[in-house]
Amino acid sequence: MHAALRLRQRQPHVAMRAVSTIGRLEALISPEARVYRLLSEDDTHIGALPLACKYSNATGERSKLALVDEGGMVSLFDPVNGKMEVAGEDGMKPIVRWRGHDNSIFDVDWCADDSRMVTASADETCRLWDVEQQKLLGVFSGHSQTVRSVSWRHGDQHCFSSASRDGSIMMWDLRVNKTKAGDEYAYRPVNTVNRAHYGLRHAGKAPRGKGSVVAGSVTAIQHLRHNTSLVASAGSTSEAIKYWDVRMSAPTRAAELPTPAATSFLPPSSGRSRGTSSLTLDPDGTRLYSACNDNRVYVHNALSLGQPIAQLEAPEFECSSFNIATSASPCGRHLAAGSSNGSVVVWELDMYGQNSSKRRAVLQGHIKEAGCVAWYPGAERTQLATCGDDGTMRVWDINTELADVARADPMRQCRWGFTSIHRAV
Repeated sequence: MHAALRLRQRQPHVAMRAVSTIGRLEALISPEARVYRLLSEDDTHIGALPLACKYSNATGERSKLALVDEGGMVSLFDPVNGKMEVAGEDGMKPIVRWRGHDNSIFDVDWCADDSRMVTASADETCRLWDVEQQKLLGVFSGHSQTVRSVSWRHGDQHCFSSASRDGSIMMWDLRVNKTKAGDEYAYRPVNTVNRAHYGLRHAGKAPRGKGSVVAGSVTAIQHLRHNTSLVASAGSTSEAIKYWDVRMSAPTRAAELPTPAATSFLPPSSGRSRGTSSLTLDPDGTRLYSACNDNRVYVHNALSLGQPIAQLEAPEFECSSFNIATSASPCGRHLAAGSSNGSVVVWELDMYGQNSSKRRAVLQGHIKEAGCVAWYPGAERTQLATCGDDGTMRVWDINTELADVARADPMRQCRWGFTSIHRAV
């Protein structure tokens, strides 16, 4: 399989993408019936900010959309069967909502069969949930600061990894390192990488004028498809991506730094390091996208990590925090990214993951930073979910009739959002 994917990367005629499809995204619209507002109990102000959303792996009638927020709540939505009423003002309602943590939840991920999900929280733990019963199955302790990112191993029901602000990556296996604690299990990691994305403190600020190693935050983690023993990570200290072998042994000496299986690097002219916000793997596992705080999304060859093979930029794209996420469309032809200015940018990609056509769609619906973005995984519909610091989650669907109505009415554009197509940077 992966030999064929490598062949596709080397030979342009294998998967030529000459026909542009970006124009149809101009009909993406998010009317009020497709907006969820995280309001306070008395509905007078924003109660919490949405921090992450993720579609289940199932498509069609069985599809679900999970949303987690800074109030520690988990909400599930039915994104496919919801209607797009023009007059609807109440917005979307979750089919179920429960308290997952007593602190902010920064990430969520579904296991392969969607029966369970794992959440990552500022309370320094991950938690495993039975989705149907909303029942806590396990607590994963070991990190000493906020857990920023979680990722299940592809096709696996038992193994996932987590990344934390304490600079560590931890690997977990539901089958081992567990003790019964009431109705759930307490888990310990099966492997740990400390100081995964270390940086150097300037000599002038270090004790006795000597430079020293500091553990930067690990901001994102992503299991790879072509080799299930590898996990990719990104950090706050640089744009470098690192691959780690989950089977590796930790350094025997405390002062010894961990050795990754592979590391990416940028050209010398790229300027000072600014850190990476998120990682996204494309559907066939051949390209890895990293959103960085230099206002670029770098495109990496996931099968052979090294210098990025391309970079994506747009005037509408700003990445000035570590909360900006990206998501690849199920066909692999588009990459969506949130933005610090409230926009959501969707680049049209060629077979190499580059924006060679210079075409992009820009979704305007959030009035503050749009951090999280998630793409519906099925090919039968085009749908996006976006979250903003304006306290809303929007679900965007293609509807030409409503999009035309909004384009002719500025007031409806403000309430429903709108999409514009740009054909040059």
